[in-house]
Amino acid sequence: MEFEFGPVEDLSVVPEAFRPLYAPEKATDGKHPVAAPFQGLASAVLGLNKSLKAAREDAKKRPTLDLAPLAEFGDSPEKIAEGIKAKMKDLEIKLTEGGKVNIDKIRSEFAQAHQGEITKHMNRSTALQSQLYAVLVDQAATLAVADAKGAPELVLPFIRTQVKVQEEDGKFNVYVVDGSGDRRYSATTGQPLSIKELVAEMRADKRYGRLFDADAPAGGGFTPGGGKKPLAAPGAVKSSVDKIAAGLSRGVRRHGTADPK
Repeated sequence: MEFEFGPVEDLSVVPEAFRPLYAPEKATDGKHPVAAPFQGLASAVLGLNKSLKAAREDAKKRPTLDLAPLAEFGDSPEKIAEGIKAKMKDLEIKLTEGGKVNIDKIRSEFAQAHQGEITKHMNRSTALQSQLYAVLVDQAATLAVADAKGAPELVLPFIRTQVKVQEEDGKFNVYVVDGSGDRRYSATTGQPLSIKELVAEMRADKRYGRLFDADAPAGGGFTPGGGKKPLAAPGAVKSSVDKIAAGLSRGVRRHGTADPK
């Protein structure tokens, strides 16, 4: 029974089995202490209770045993033990009767079952890594490329070759790396180079710059040479002044001079 031994104001709160361990007289603080002859015993019992509590908490935290590799023998530890015993007994009978046991076949069957479990866990690990990569890398890269006016579907394959996801102290972090796989650092901040900074580098690089929209030229819509009128859009409706100017221009080209009339 767990009981925190210590001074109490009322002995009725102490389990009946432990009351003889307490002094009947109250101390100066108005509480009943554990009697001097039993203080060592009380400390031992208290220590045992703490140890048992810690053991139970540790047992709760332990992962459950994966019995999948032994599923062919049963679905519980008891049934698996019975299945293995039956298998061994069957082998013993075959040996006793002079039958031949194909050891290589048995070894191959166990190896195939083991390899199947390994492959299953590797496939699951690969799928989880792909999902993690998409969340940590692709989302951040897509936003950075979009902000830089690039085409994410064209730029992302090049970004993926320059980043690495690493687990540190139980946390997954994304780092930009060089061709040797070493972490890169920003020349401006001194901190690990961010994906946004990597995208800015790629936009300025002539190898990748064509994957981004070019900056709009200043004074957009006007012909070279300041002070002139903007170019008319094809098919635009001309004003009467424009029509008269166009007619005079045609007359000059046809006769050499404009008709004064």
